[in-house]
Amino acid sequence: HSGDIISVDVPESLTLEDFKAYLQAETGIEPADQFLKFNGSPLVANKSLEELQIHDNDLLQLSKKASQQQQQQQVQPQSQFNPEGQVHERIEMIRQQILSDPMATNQVRLTQPSLYDALNDPTRFRNLMMEQVTQEQSQSRANQEEMFRLQQDPDNPENQARILELIRQEAIEENMKLAWDISPESFTSVNMLYIKLKINGVDQVAMVDSGAAMTTISPSIAEECGLTRLIDTRFQGQAVGVGTQNIGGKIHSAPIEIDDTKIELPCKRGFGHW
Repeated sequence: HSGDIISVDVPESLTLEDFKAYLQAETGIEPADQFLKFNGSPLVANKSLEELQIHDNDLLQLSKKASQQQQQQQVQPQSQFNPEGQVHERIEMIRQQILSDPMATNQVRLTQPSLYDALNDPTRFRNLMMEQVTQEQSQSRANQEEMFRLQQDPDNPENQARILELIRQEAIEENMKLAWDISPESFTSVNMLYIKLKINGVDQVAMVDSGAAMTTISPSIAEECGLTRLIDTRFQGQAVGVGTQNIGGKIHSAPIEIDDTKIELPCKRGFGHW
């Protein structure tokens, strides 16, 4: 039964085929219909359990291979089980949700420009979504049919490699879907934020980095703003982020003006011209 855990006690010298025969007595599944996985990888080579790195208290996953008839039934387009009206309603609901969520709208703009252009055209949007669903179903059907064909000759090294690749692709797709659910912002680009301000009364443009651990100023800007004389070289060091930059010292308090707001801000001065 699905989800059942069976404890077996067999010697590690037992070959995989003999182990499958043992499992047949326990589960009723014919060896030819058994699909065994260990640590996420299919077991296909007829080696001993020891050679397959299977030891005491290890957990194996057993599933029954689908028959050709079942395989064909499983890969039929899902749309045939859903009334067309319900599909159209679902697509329209998705369109409305995207339009009402600025973050989702921006994601669609960046990742699927054609869908973004059709957001205000319900019919065009529905047609594009149906095309995408059809393409995904075709790809899924092709992958399932290929997996079924490969499993007919699991000892073939090329088939083993392709089975692992299909499993890896499936894991990547599931991982991406999970990321879309829990951190959709990771799929969008980040715009750099620049602001106008005055440093020691001199007009400048500064880049804002909300994750920065310190405020830095270039040697040329420090000189232009008349702050070079205030650099304390006892605070030399190195700033480390995406790259590295040597720090020539520290200005303990630099007068900053942003619109009508005046503040005193400590700055680190870098080496070089940047």
